[in-house]
Amino acid sequence: MNMKVKPPWDRDWLQLTPSQFERMVVDYLRGLNAGLRSFAVRHQASISGPDGQFNMDAIATFEALGAEFVVLVECKHHRNPIKRELVQVLSDKVRSVSAQKALFFSTACFQKGAIEYALSQKIALIHFTKGGPIYETKALYAPVGPEQEYDAYFIGLTESGGISYRFGAQDEVARCLFQ
Repeated sequence: MNMKVKPPWDRDWLQLTPSQFERMVVDYLRGLNAGLRSFAVRHQASISGPDGQFNMDAIATFEALGAEFVVLVECKHHRNPIKRELVQVLSDKVRSVSAQKALFFSTACFQKGAIEYALSQKIALIHFTKGGPIYETKALYAPVGPEQEYDAYFIGLTESGGISYRFGAQDEVARCLFQ
């Protein structure tokens, strides 16, 4: 029986509250640890900078290369594609608090302008979808990972300007912190 599997951008929307989605992302990040020294993820954490105090969905910290790294985490449980403006706000927060990285998790896909801006600012975009076989857009129906409760995809642009999705294996999330 040849079963057609939905690609990441056409998956069912996660049936969660925004708060449940945030906790799912925090659990996902905590599960990564990746052997990083002093790795911690705080849910609903505040951080201050010259522009004021910001309440983040999560903040991850760890030590590497003899320094402490701060990663701001934004979670959006939306049905409509994420717009550039939301990624710009996160970028402004990164600059204000001198964080080293930002991760933007969403249950919706990202508009092309949001992806272009995120790439220019080195902000990682991760799309969570309802579970099922995990597929990558370059090989639309070829499995690249096991079935699980939820999937995470990194979103980027191809050389021709198209949108690409890449399955977010746990070690890749840790690597993206350094990119």
